[in-house]
Amino acid sequence: MKNPVKIISLLVLILVFTLSIVPFLSACDTWVALANATLRGFIILAKNSDRLLYGCQPLIFYAHKKWPSGSTIKLGRITIPQVEETYATLGSSPYWCWGYEEGINEYGVAIGNEGIFTKPLVEAMSASKEGKGPKLGPTGMDLLRLGLERGKTAREALEVIISLVEKYGQFGSGLPAVGVEGAYNNSYIIADPNEAWVLETACTRWIAKKFTKGTTSISNKLSITTEWELASPDIVEFAVEKGWWPESKIDDFNFEKAYMDVTPKGRARNMRSHIRATCSQRLLKEKKGEITFRWMMRIARDRSTFPSIDLDQTASSCVAILPNTHDELPVFWWCAVTPSSSCYIPFFVQGSKLPEIVSTAGMYGKRIVPPSKAERDAFASSSYWWLFRDLCDKTNINWDKRNPIVRAEFDRLEQEFAAKVPDVTRKALALRKKDKEDEAARILDKFSEGCVEKAVTKVNELRKRFEADEDVPENYRLYIGKYIANFGPYRNDEFKVVIKNNRLAVDIPSQKVVELKEPDEEGMWYFTITTSIAVTFDQEENGTINALKFHQQSVLQKEASPDESIPEDVPEEYKPYLGKYKVPMRNVKYTVVVKNGRLAVDIPGQLVVELLPPDEKDRWYFSIDETTSVSFERDESGKVTAMKIHQTFVLPKKQTEFLNH
Repeated sequence: MKNPVKIISLLVLILVFTLSIVPFLSACDTWVALANATLRGFIILAKNSDRLLYGCQPLIFYAHKKWPSGSTIKLGRITIPQVEETYATLGSSPYWCWGYEEGINEYGVAIGNEGIFTKPLVEAMSASKEGKGPKLGPTGMDLLRLGLERGKTAREALEVIISLVEKYGQFGSGLPAVGVEGAYNNSYIIADPNEAWVLETACTRWIAKKFTKGTTSISNKLSITTEWELASPDIVEFAVEKGWWPESKIDDFNFEKAYMDVTPKGRARNMRSHIRATCSQRLLKEKKGEITFRWMMRIARDRSTFPSIDLDQTASSCVAILPNTHDELPVFWWCAVTPSSSCYIPFFVQGSKLPEIVSTAGMYGKRIVPPSKAERDAFASSSYWWLFRDLCDKTNINWDKRNPIVRAEFDRLEQEFAAKVPDVTRKALALRKKDKEDEAARILDKFSEGCVEKAVTKVNELRKRFEADEDVPENYRLYIGKYIANFGPYRNDEFKVVIKNNRLAVDIPSQKVVELKEPDEEGMWYFTITTSIAVTFDQEENGTINALKFHQQSVLQKEASPDESIPEDVPEEYKPYLGKYKVPMRNVKYTVVVKNGRLAVDIPGQLVVELLPPDEKDRWYFSIDETTSVSFERDESGKVTAMKIHQTFVLPKKQTEFLNH
C-alpha cells in the first residue's frame, strides 16, 4: 500500500502551491518600436522571458545549412519534416527545448513569443483529462525557431508559423517537469527591418495584425480586437458556432472578447497581463520618436507595477536592433536571467560561433526531451546562465542595498560595450563587402567573447562579495539561512530565507522569492501574496533557529446535494458535513463520509482518511497524520458551506554560516 502520509502531503502541497505560485509562472512580455518611434529610425524588438527559476536558457547559434532530402527534426514530443535550407539563427533556448524563447536570423527577422490562454485551449485541456485531447504538437518556442529558420521577412516567418499551427496544432506542456497542465497557446511579435506583425493563436486557429509605425506590446493575453489583416478563414464563424459570439453582431466581431479564457483563473491571469502590457505601452509612448536600445533595456528592468515586467523568474531578455540599411548590422543584445540583476551583451547572427560558456546549461545539460520528462536543471559554474541566476539570488537577499551595486557595475560594462559596437560592426561590414565573410565573423565573435569574459569576471566578483552577510539587518539575521524540505515533491531541497525589499522572504526552489508580512500576534509570518500560507520559526533556548514551519490552508467549497443522498444510519451530528467539496481550479473533489463511526475524508483515487474528534479550535485532525486537519465554514443560517484543509510542514535549518553554493 502507498504511504498515506506521503500521499496526503503531496496532494495538499500541490493544491496550495499551485494556487499561490503558478499565477506568477505565466508571465512574459514582448514589445516593439517601429522606425518612426526610434531615435535612429531602426525597428527595435525586445522581450523578457519569464519561466521557472531553474529554467536555464543557454544562448545558441546555428549556421545557415542545406539539408539532405527526407531529413526530419525531432522536437521532443513530435518529429516533423525538415526543409531543404535553413537560415542562420541566434536564440535563447530553454535547456530541454529545441526552440527559442526569443531569437533573430541572418536576414534581420526577430521574434518573441508569449504563452496565452483561450477558450479552445480550455476545451482541449478538458478533453485531454478524459483521454480525448488533441495530438501533441510543437511548442510555441519550436514554432518561433522554425519561423526564423525558414522566413527571410516577418511576413514569411508569419506564414511559416501559421502553416505549422494549422497542420500540427500546438498542444502539450511548455514547462519542464510539468504535465499537460503546463499547456498554453501562443502569441508572437514578428519583426524585420521594415514592419512588425502581432500573431495570436487559439489551438489551430490564428489571427494577425500588421504594424508599420508607432509601438506595440503583448503579454500573456489576447490583444487583437476588431482590426486585423489576416486570420483563419473561419475565425468568426467558429466563434459563432461555439456560442462565443452572437450571430447578430458578426459585423462587430471582437477576437479578444470571443476567444479569451473567461474562467476565474483566466480572468485573473488576464488582469495581471493587462497590468504589465499597459506598463510597457506607457513607457514606449513616453519616449516615442526618441526610443533607443537603452530605453528598451530600461523597460525590461521596470519594477513600477505589480506584477512587474522585470520579475525574479525572468530567465532571459533580449533587445534586437534591426537596421533598414546595408551600412549597419543587426545587433542582438541578450542578458541571462533577470535584467535588473544582469548585463546585456551584444551578439551577432552574422558571426560564426558563441563562447562555450553562454551555450552551456547546468548539471542536467542541454538536450531535447519532451517537457514532461525533463528533469530540473541545477547550478554549474561552467554555465553563464547559472552564474547570473546565483547572482540574482544573492542580490535578492538584500535587494535595496545590493541591486544598486550590481547596476553600477553592469551599467558601466554595457556603456563600454555600446561605445565599441559601431567600430566593430564597421570593420566587419567592410570585410563582408569584400566577400571576406569568415574574417568578418571572426571579428564579431572575438568582440562578443571579450564582452562575455568581462561579464563573467564581474559576476564572479559580485557573487563572492555578496557571500558575506554583514549587510543583513540585525533583526532578521537569526532567520537567514537554508532549510531542508522533505515533503510532497521536495527531496532534500533547500528553501532559503532571505531579505527582499527590506522584508524577510522565502526563496521557494524553482518557483519564486515570496516576501513575508511582519509576524502577527501568534508569530505567523504570512505571505504577502496570499493569506493561505504562513511560516513560523522554531527557536531553541539559546535563541538560535532550528526549523522553519510552513502553515498552509486551502478552502474547498461544498457542492449542494439533496438531503436524501445521506444514509439514514449516519449520526445526526455528522450529517451537516457530508458531501462533496471541490478543489479550486482543479477537476478534483474530496468527499466527506462516515467510516467506522467516524467522520472521514475520501481523497479521490487514494484513500479514505478517518478524522479525530475536533479540538478546542474545531479542527478535525487526520488519524494517520498529526500535521493535517480540516475545519468547516458555515453561513449565517449554520449551514456548512466549505471545508478548510490545514497542514504544517517542518523544515530543519541547515547548519551553515551563510547562503552559497
